[in-house]
Amino acid sequence: MKDSELGKVYDNGEIIFREGEAGDRMYVVQSGKVKITKRSPSGDLTIAVLKNGEIFGEMALFDRLPRSATAEAFGEARVLGIDKEKLFRTISTDPTLAFRILESMSQRLRKLGEDFMKLQKRGLSICIDVDEICMYVLDEARNIIPADNGSIMLCGERQRTLVIKAAFGAEWQPKMKLGAGEGIAGDVLKTGKAELVNNVFMDSRFTAGSAEIKSMLCVPLKWKSSVFGVINMSNSSEKLFTLDELKMLRSLAIYASIAIENARSCANLKSAADEILTHASMFSKW
Repeated sequence: MKDSELGKVYDNGEIIFREGEAGDRMYVVQSGKVKITKRSPSGDLTIAVLKNGEIFGEMALFDRLPRSATAEAFGEARVLGIDKEKLFRTISTDPTLAFRILESMSQRLRKLGEDFMKLQKRGLSICIDVDEICMYVLDEARNIIPADNGSIMLCGERQRTLVIKAAFGAEWQPKMKLGAGEGIAGDVLKTGKAELVNNVFMDSRFTAGSAEIKSMLCVPLKWKSSVFGVINMSNSSEKLFTLDELKMLRSLAIYASIAIENARSCANLKSAADEILTHASMFSKW
Protein backbone atom coordinates (compact mmCIF):
# COMPACT_ATOMS: atom_id res chain seq x y z
CA MET A 1 0.00 0.00 0.00
CA LYS A 2 1.11 3.58 -0.68
CA ASP A 3 1.39 5.96 2.25
CA SER A 4 -1.75 7.72 0.97
CA GLU A 5 -3.60 4.45 1.20
CA LEU A 6 -2.82 3.64 4.83
CA GLY A 7 -5.95 2.78 6.73
CA LYS A 8 -7.17 3.55 10.21
CA VAL A 9 -5.64 1.96 13.32
CA TYR A 10 -8.17 0.31 15.67
CA ASP A 11 -7.45 -0.68 19.28
CA ASN A 12 -8.20 -4.15 20.60
CA GLY A 13 -11.98 -4.67 20.82
CA GLU A 14 -12.78 -1.46 18.95
CA ILE A 15 -15.81 -1.86 16.68
CA ILE A 16 -15.31 -1.25 12.96
CA PHE A 17 -19.00 -1.77 12.21
CA ARG A 18 -21.93 -3.49 13.95
CA GLU A 19 -24.46 -6.01 12.72
CA GLY A 20 -27.61 -4.15 11.64
CA GLU A 21 -25.86 -0.88 10.79
CA ALA A 22 -26.00 0.70 7.32
CA GLY A 23 -22.77 0.35 5.35
CA ASP A 24 -21.21 2.14 2.39
CA ARG A 25 -17.78 0.56 2.09
CA MET A 26 -15.74 -2.64 2.24
CA TYR A 27 -12.51 -3.14 4.18
CA VAL A 28 -9.07 -4.71 3.80
CA VAL A 29 -6.97 -5.82 6.77
CA GLN A 30 -3.55 -4.18 6.37
CA SER A 31 -2.04 -5.45 9.61
CA GLY A 32 -3.18 -7.21 12.76
CA LYS A 33 -6.44 -9.18 12.96
CA VAL A 34 -10.18 -8.48 12.71
CA LYS A 35 -12.84 -10.69 14.33
CA ILE A 36 -16.19 -11.15 12.56
CA THR A 37 -19.14 -12.16 14.76
CA LYS A 38 -22.85 -12.75 14.15
CA ARG A 39 -25.74 -12.82 16.61
CA SER A 40 -27.48 -16.15 17.12
CA PRO A 41 -29.99 -17.62 19.62
CA SER A 42 -27.01 -19.23 21.37
CA GLY A 43 -25.11 -15.94 21.67
CA ASP A 44 -22.53 -14.21 19.49
CA LEU A 45 -20.96 -16.62 17.00
CA THR A 46 -17.42 -15.98 15.76
CA ILE A 47 -17.56 -16.50 12.00
CA ALA A 48 -13.94 -15.71 11.21
CA VAL A 49 -10.73 -14.06 12.39
CA LEU A 50 -9.25 -12.23 9.41
CA LYS A 51 -5.57 -11.48 8.87
CA ASN A 52 -3.39 -9.28 6.66
CA GLY A 53 -4.74 -8.90 3.11
CA GLU A 54 -8.18 -10.37 3.77
CA ILE A 55 -11.37 -8.60 2.69
CA PHE A 56 -14.60 -8.08 4.64
CA GLY A 57 -17.76 -5.97 4.62
CA GLU A 58 -18.02 -6.11 0.83
CA MET A 59 -21.77 -6.86 0.90
CA ALA A 60 -22.46 -3.18 1.65
CA LEU A 61 -21.19 -2.27 -1.83
CA PHE A 62 -23.61 -4.60 -3.62
CA ASP A 63 -26.87 -4.07 -1.73
CA ARG A 64 -28.48 -1.52 0.56
CA LEU A 65 -29.18 -3.94 3.37
CA PRO A 66 -27.82 -3.53 6.92
CA ARG A 67 -24.55 -5.16 7.92
CA SER A 68 -25.03 -8.90 8.38
CA ALA A 69 -22.27 -9.25 11.02
CA THR A 70 -20.10 -7.25 13.43
CA ALA A 71 -16.41 -6.53 12.82
CA GLU A 72 -14.02 -5.59 15.62
CA ALA A 73 -10.27 -5.33 16.03
CA PHE A 74 -8.70 -8.46 17.52
CA GLY A 75 -5.67 -6.83 19.05
CA GLU A 76 -4.42 -3.66 17.39
CA ALA A 77 -5.28 -3.64 13.67
CA ARG A 78 -4.84 -1.30 10.73
CA VAL A 79 -7.81 -1.45 8.34
CA LEU A 80 -8.36 0.29 5.00
CA GLY A 81 -11.91 1.32 4.00
CA ILE A 82 -12.87 1.30 0.29
CA ASP A 83 -16.06 2.92 -0.99
CA LYS A 84 -17.98 1.77 -4.10
CA GLU A 85 -16.50 4.35 -6.45
CA LYS A 86 -12.94 3.43 -5.49
CA LEU A 87 -13.71 -0.30 -5.70
CA PHE A 88 -15.08 -0.16 -9.24
CA ARG A 89 -12.23 2.11 -10.31
CA THR A 90 -9.76 -0.42 -8.91
CA ILE A 91 -11.50 -3.40 -10.55
CA SER A 92 -11.38 -1.63 -13.94
CA THR A 93 -7.57 -1.51 -13.71
CA ASP A 94 -7.12 -4.77 -11.77
CA PRO A 95 -9.92 -7.32 -12.54
CA THR A 96 -8.30 -9.86 -10.19
CA LEU A 97 -9.79 -7.92 -7.26
CA ALA A 98 -13.23 -9.30 -8.16
CA PHE A 99 -11.80 -12.82 -7.90
CA ARG A 100 -10.22 -11.98 -4.55
CA ILE A 101 -13.61 -10.93 -3.21
CA LEU A 102 -15.13 -14.28 -4.30
CA GLU A 103 -12.13 -16.17 -2.88
CA SER A 104 -12.49 -14.36 0.44
CA MET A 105 -16.17 -15.30 0.67
CA SER A 106 -15.44 -18.94 -0.20
CA GLN A 107 -12.74 -19.18 2.46
CA ARG A 108 -15.14 -17.82 5.09
CA LEU A 109 -17.73 -20.48 4.24
CA ARG A 110 -15.07 -23.21 4.33
CA LYS A 111 -13.99 -22.00 7.77
CA LEU A 112 -17.62 -21.96 8.92
CA GLY A 113 -18.04 -25.59 7.87
CA GLU A 114 -14.85 -26.61 9.68
CA ASP A 115 -16.02 -24.84 12.84
CA PHE A 116 -19.29 -26.79 12.80
CA MET A 117 -17.37 -30.08 12.65
CA LYS A 118 -15.31 -29.00 15.66
CA LEU A 119 -18.50 -28.16 17.57
CA GLN A 120 -19.82 -31.67 16.97
CA LYS A 121 -16.63 -33.18 18.40
CA ARG A 122 -16.89 -30.92 21.45
CA GLY A 123 -20.26 -32.36 22.41
CA LEU A 124 -22.62 -29.85 20.79
CA SER A 125 -21.94 -27.07 23.28
CA ILE A 126 -23.30 -24.74 20.59
CA CYS A 127 -25.81 -25.65 17.88
CA ILE A 128 -26.48 -23.38 14.89
CA ASP A 129 -29.96 -23.16 13.41
CA VAL A 130 -30.25 -24.46 9.82
CA ASP A 131 -32.47 -21.55 8.74
CA GLU A 132 -29.89 -19.12 10.10
CA ILE A 133 -27.12 -20.76 8.09
CA CYS A 134 -29.28 -20.74 4.95
CA MET A 135 -29.90 -17.01 5.32
CA TYR A 136 -26.19 -16.40 5.80
CA VAL A 137 -25.43 -18.35 2.60
CA LEU A 138 -28.02 -16.29 0.70
CA ASP A 139 -26.41 -13.10 1.99
CA GLU A 140 -23.11 -14.28 0.55
CA ALA A 141 -24.74 -15.30 -2.76
CA ARG A 142 -26.36 -11.88 -3.12
CA ASN A 143 -22.98 -10.32 -2.40
CA ILE A 144 -21.40 -11.80 -5.54
CA ILE A 145 -24.41 -12.18 -7.85
CA PRO A 146 -26.87 -9.27 -8.20
CA ALA A 147 -30.39 -10.71 -8.31
CA ASP A 148 -33.94 -9.60 -7.56
CA ASN A 149 -34.87 -12.77 -5.66
CA GLY A 150 -33.18 -15.73 -4.08
CA SER A 151 -34.00 -18.79 -2.02
CA ILE A 152 -32.55 -21.95 -0.53
CA MET A 153 -34.78 -25.02 -0.68
CA LEU A 154 -34.01 -28.17 1.30
CA CYS A 155 -35.62 -31.59 1.39
CA GLY A 156 -36.03 -33.89 4.37
CA GLU A 157 -34.00 -37.06 4.79
CA ARG A 158 -36.99 -39.40 4.24
CA GLN A 159 -38.92 -37.44 1.60
CA ARG A 160 -37.99 -35.65 -1.60
CA THR A 161 -40.08 -32.50 -1.31
CA LEU A 162 -38.23 -29.20 -1.54
CA VAL A 163 -39.26 -26.55 0.97
CA ILE A 164 -37.99 -22.94 1.13
CA LYS A 165 -35.80 -22.44 4.22
CA ALA A 166 -34.59 -18.90 3.50
CA ALA A 167 -35.41 -16.28 0.88
CA PHE A 168 -35.03 -12.64 -0.10
CA GLY A 169 -36.95 -10.52 -2.59
CA ALA A 170 -40.48 -11.54 -3.53
CA GLU A 171 -41.12 -14.63 -1.40
CA TRP A 172 -43.71 -17.17 -2.40
CA GLN A 173 -47.00 -16.99 -0.45
CA PRO A 174 -47.83 -19.62 0.51
CA LYS A 175 -44.34 -21.10 0.56
CA MET A 176 -43.84 -23.14 -2.60
CA LYS A 177 -43.06 -26.85 -2.31
CA LEU A 178 -41.61 -28.90 -5.16
CA GLY A 179 -41.07 -32.62 -5.50
CA ALA A 180 -38.03 -34.24 -7.13
CA GLY A 181 -38.37 -33.67 -10.89
CA GLU A 182 -41.03 -30.98 -10.45
CA GLY A 183 -40.14 -27.53 -11.76
CA ILE A 184 -36.59 -26.43 -12.61
CA ALA A 185 -35.51 -26.67 -8.96
CA GLY A 186 -37.03 -30.15 -8.65
CA ASP A 187 -35.21 -31.25 -11.80
CA VAL A 188 -31.90 -29.94 -10.43
CA LEU A 189 -32.59 -31.90 -7.22
CA LYS A 190 -33.17 -35.02 -9.31
CA THR A 191 -30.24 -34.68 -11.74
CA GLY A 192 -27.72 -32.86 -9.54
CA LYS A 193 -26.86 -30.56 -12.47
CA ALA A 194 -26.78 -26.75 -12.23
CA GLU A 195 -29.03 -24.74 -14.56
CA LEU A 196 -28.97 -21.27 -16.13
CA VAL A 197 -32.32 -20.31 -17.67
CA ASN A 198 -32.58 -16.79 -19.10
CA ASN A 199 -36.16 -17.21 -20.35
CA VAL A 200 -38.16 -19.38 -17.95
CA PHE A 201 -41.29 -19.15 -20.11
CA MET A 202 -39.49 -21.09 -22.86
CA ASP A 203 -38.67 -23.90 -20.42
CA SER A 204 -41.38 -26.54 -20.05
CA ARG A 205 -40.12 -27.45 -16.57
CA PHE A 206 -40.83 -24.01 -15.10
CA THR A 207 -43.51 -23.91 -12.40
CA ALA A 208 -44.82 -20.38 -11.86
CA GLY A 209 -45.39 -19.04 -8.34
CA SER A 210 -46.91 -15.77 -7.22
CA ALA A 211 -43.58 -13.96 -7.82
CA GLU A 212 -42.94 -12.84 -11.39
CA ILE A 213 -39.71 -14.43 -12.62
CA LYS A 214 -38.05 -14.10 -16.02
CA SER A 215 -34.60 -15.65 -15.55
CA MET A 216 -32.96 -17.85 -12.94
CA LEU A 217 -29.93 -19.75 -11.75
CA CYS A 218 -30.37 -22.99 -9.85
CA VAL A 219 -27.52 -25.06 -8.41
CA PRO A 220 -27.64 -28.23 -6.30
CA LEU A 221 -26.52 -28.60 -2.69
CA LYS A 222 -24.72 -31.93 -2.33
CA TRP A 223 -23.36 -34.00 0.52
CA LYS A 224 -21.22 -36.94 -0.56
CA SER A 225 -23.26 -38.47 -3.41
CA SER A 226 -26.65 -37.15 -2.29
CA VAL A 227 -28.37 -33.93 -3.43
CA PHE A 228 -30.35 -32.49 -0.50
CA GLY A 229 -31.35 -29.04 -1.73
CA VAL A 230 -30.86 -26.18 -4.18
CA ILE A 231 -29.91 -22.51 -4.27
CA ASN A 232 -32.08 -20.35 -6.54
CA MET A 233 -31.27 -16.85 -7.79
CA SER A 234 -33.79 -15.13 -10.07
CA ASN A 235 -34.60 -11.84 -11.77
CA SER A 236 -37.99 -10.25 -12.31
CA SER A 237 -36.36 -7.62 -14.54
CA GLU A 238 -34.87 -8.08 -18.01
CA LYS A 239 -31.36 -8.60 -16.60
CA LEU A 240 -29.77 -11.83 -17.81
CA PHE A 241 -27.47 -14.09 -15.83
CA THR A 242 -24.04 -15.08 -17.16
CA LEU A 243 -22.07 -18.33 -17.23
CA ASP A 244 -19.50 -16.74 -14.91
CA GLU A 245 -22.26 -16.08 -12.37
CA LEU A 246 -23.39 -19.71 -12.67
CA LYS A 247 -19.82 -20.85 -11.98
CA MET A 248 -19.56 -18.54 -8.95
CA LEU A 249 -22.84 -19.86 -7.52
CA ARG A 250 -21.66 -23.45 -8.05
CA SER A 251 -18.43 -22.64 -6.16
CA LEU A 252 -20.43 -21.10 -3.33
CA ALA A 253 -22.70 -24.17 -3.22
CA ILE A 254 -19.73 -26.43 -2.45
CA TYR A 255 -18.95 -24.61 0.80
CA ALA A 256 -22.61 -23.90 1.56
CA SER A 257 -23.34 -27.64 1.38
CA ILE A 258 -20.72 -28.32 4.04
CA ALA A 259 -22.06 -25.61 6.34
CA ILE A 260 -25.73 -26.59 5.95
CA GLU A 261 -25.14 -30.32 6.28
CA ASN A 262 -23.06 -29.79 9.42
CA ALA A 263 -25.80 -27.61 10.90
CA ARG A 264 -28.39 -30.29 10.08
CA SER A 265 -26.22 -32.99 11.65
CA CYS A 266 -25.69 -30.79 14.68
CA ALA A 267 -29.45 -30.33 15.10
CA ASN A 268 -30.09 -34.08 14.73
CA LEU A 269 -27.41 -34.97 17.28
CA LYS A 270 -28.69 -32.37 19.72
CA SER A 271 -32.22 -33.75 19.36
CA ALA A 272 -30.95 -37.26 20.06
CA ALA A 273 -28.97 -36.04 23.07
CA ASP A 274 -32.04 -34.21 24.44
CA GLU A 275 -34.10 -37.38 24.07
CA ILE A 276 -31.53 -39.43 25.96
CA LEU A 277 -31.43 -36.85 28.76
CA THR A 278 -35.24 -36.85 28.95
CA HIS A 279 -35.34 -40.64 29.32
CA ALA A 280 -32.56 -40.52 31.90
CA SER A 281 -34.48 -37.92 33.88
CA MET A 282 -37.66 -40.01 33.76
CA PHE A 283 -35.75 -43.11 34.87
CA SER A 284 -34.20 -41.29 37.85
CA LYS A 285 -37.66 -40.53 39.23
CA TRP A 286 -38.52 -44.20 39.74
